[in-house]
Amino acid sequence: MTLFTWIKRHPSPSGRLYVLDEAQNFVPSQAGTACKASALSLAAQARKYGLGMVLATQTPKGIDNKIVSNCTTHFYGRMSSPATIEATRELMAAKGGAADDIGRLARGEFYFSTEGMRRPVKVRTPLCLSFHPANPPTAEEIVEKARAQAG
Repeated sequence: MTLFTWIKRHPSPSGRLYVLDEAQNFVPSQAGTACKASALSLAAQARKYGLGMVLATQTPKGIDNKIVSNCTTHFYGRMSSPATIEATRELMAAKGGAADDIGRLARGEFYFSTEGMRRPVKVRTPLCLSFHPANPPTAEEIVEKARAQAG
C-alpha cells in the first residue's frame, strides 16, 4: 500500500509507469500473496493518479482476473506451451479475435487490443537499436566503469 499512498499524495499529470514482471508470482489467480491486495487497489485506481501499469507474464491465466479486467490494453506475444497457447486463444476469442499463429509469432510480433477496438490486431514492433550484452555486467565491471566516468 506504500506505493498507492505515495501516488495519491503525488499525482502525476504527465504520468508514471509501474512495471511488474513475472506478475503471476505477485498477483496469482489462485493463491494470495503479501502484495496482492495492494496490487488489486493499484490496478483499480492508479490511473486516476497518473500511474500506468505494465504486467508481464508468460502465463496470462495465472494472473488474478480482477487485475486483468482493470487492464484495458493487452499485448500477447509468442507462446510456447500448449496450455498457454490455448489460454491465450481463449482470451483473444473473448475480445472478438483469433490467434491461430500465437505459437509461431516472430520476434517483435504481438497481438494488440485496447478499448474501442472490435478485435485484437497483429502488430510488429521495432527491435531495440541499442547494444545489450548477453549478460549483465559483473560487480567488478560496474566499479571499473564508475571509476572511469568519475575521472
